[in-house]
Amino acid sequence: MNKIVKIVSWVFSIVFVIVGLALMSKSILASLFSILLAVLLFPKTKEFIQKKFSYALPGKIKVGIIVILLVGIGIAMPKSDVSTPSTDKQEVSSEQPAQTAPVTEKQAPVQEVVQNTPPPAVKPDEEKITDAINTSLGSKTNTDKPRIVSVEIDKYDAKMLSIYKYKSGESVVGLLIKINADENLTTNLQKGTMHDEATKIAQSVFPINQTIGDIIIWSQLPVKDQYGNIKDDTAIVYSISRSLFNKINWSNFNHRDLPTLLKSENSVDDRNNYFESIKF
Repeated sequence: MNKIVKIVSWVFSIVFVIVGLALMSKSILASLFSILLAVLLFPKTKEFIQKKFSYALPGKIKVGIIVILLVGIGIAMPKSDVSTPSTDKQEVSSEQPAQTAPVTEKQAPVQEVVQNTPPPAVKPDEEKITDAINTSLGSKTNTDKPRIVSVEIDKYDAKMLSIYKYKSGESVVGLLIKINADENLTTNLQKGTMHDEATKIAQSVFPINQTIGDIIIWSQLPVKDQYGNIKDDTAIVYSISRSLFNKINWSNFNHRDLPTLLKSENSVDDRNNYFESIKF
């Protein structure tokens, strides 16, 4: 019987030494507990203690220590090593990496859509000019007509650049603006209203873009032709250059002086002019 116990002790002692060595890379504490258990089970340990200390370890205490060491090994073991389902999942994940590929492929288009979101649209100059005039004068006249009839941008050609002393290839444009004017009771008041509108248009439009070289404003009123038919037609034309715009102190300027100023400046720069196309 003693022989069988010794053989079993030897076997378990060797097993726990191997286990302890294997656990070193995963848990030092579990490895230590396993080696202590191997030493405790080793038959020669009992003999060594008896010879050295003249003391025999009681069986119950020995069993208790074995149980404590076994529990300690179980607690100190990493969870991934103890839990079989977790290990299985890891193995499946490592063996079948292709399963994660569809997720990446589905996510990629979403990221691409976010990255390719277009920036906010930039308003073209015609729209900016229209907005500026409507803000300054109102989008409707006092007779409920649309304020702006048309806005066109005319680019200076090489000849015009040369005439008005711009650099060759420089980007300069002229604005052709047609509006409906507010109506007033008398000729004097009507002209004053239209001069004021032209003044406000110049102040609101020139600052939009430094490439604007001049503006021509066709101001319309209801006009009766020789056959008695009434239709909206050009009443006054205002032509204003940027160079003149830059000269004027607008905070002190009287809009009623605009016709006289434009006519006098025409000799300096023919882009400035004032013309009444109807008889008031």
